[in-house]
Amino acid sequence: MKTKTILLISALLALAACGRTYDTRGMTIDQLEELALETYSNSDYADASRLYTELMFTYPGSANTDFYLYMLGMSEAGNRYWADAVFYFDRVQSEYPRSQWTDDCAFETAMVWWTQRKDYRKDLTPVLNCRDQLNAFFDRYSGSDLISRAHDLMSEVNDYLARRALFIGQFYTRRNKLDAALLYLREAMNDYGQPECLSEVLISMGDVYAIKGNEYTAREFYQRAMDETDLTEDELAELQLKMDEL
Repeated sequence: MKTKTILLISALLALAACGRTYDTRGMTIDQLEELALETYSNSDYADASRLYTELMFTYPGSANTDFYLYMLGMSEAGNRYWADAVFYFDRVQSEYPRSQWTDDCAFETAMVWWTQRKDYRKDLTPVLNCRDQLNAFFDRYSGSDLISRAHDLMSEVNDYLARRALFIGQFYTRRNKLDAALLYLREAMNDYGQPECLSEVLISMGDVYAIKGNEYTAREFYQRAMDETDLTEDELAELQLKMDEL
């Protein structure tokens, strides 16, 4: 009895892994499109991919082929098949340049790269690729409804890169390599707009100049942190203590 139960559970798990099975025989194109969209909306990305592939092959001349490709890309992104997702997004942009979905595909390509980011102390390639895609998006689709989301994503990218530069700057500070520390801290301060870590950057700059014995410049950066960023009461008290010790 125990063996049969185990076999039954194994069979059910295998069936679940394969996704649902849809009988699409006799469906019209409208019905198949509705089913595919519903399947995607239910986060059943594997079956959505199969259904949009079926639409592609069953109705190769459909006026909605660009949308099928876009949804294939979205489905494969949901499956975390990143290369396949980018492939379908690129097809829309190259084969259907006048499609209403081209800006969506450009933005989603950037999102695919962003989703693959790692800890900022590791490989930067996905984040840099995301930034390149966003810059291309701004050049081509400045009037897109997605422009505000693209700017928000670019802010996240800049925060990530600023945080990395800050981390490296602090690393060199701890090892008393102060010129190298300033190089990365200036990058964090100047190259990425107004990153969320700006207060840490300014304080770290002040710390480096304090170590170098340049009390005037150290005070300038500490004061900027006080004036230009939102510090907690504890952070303000700690920073005031640093200034008093100069």
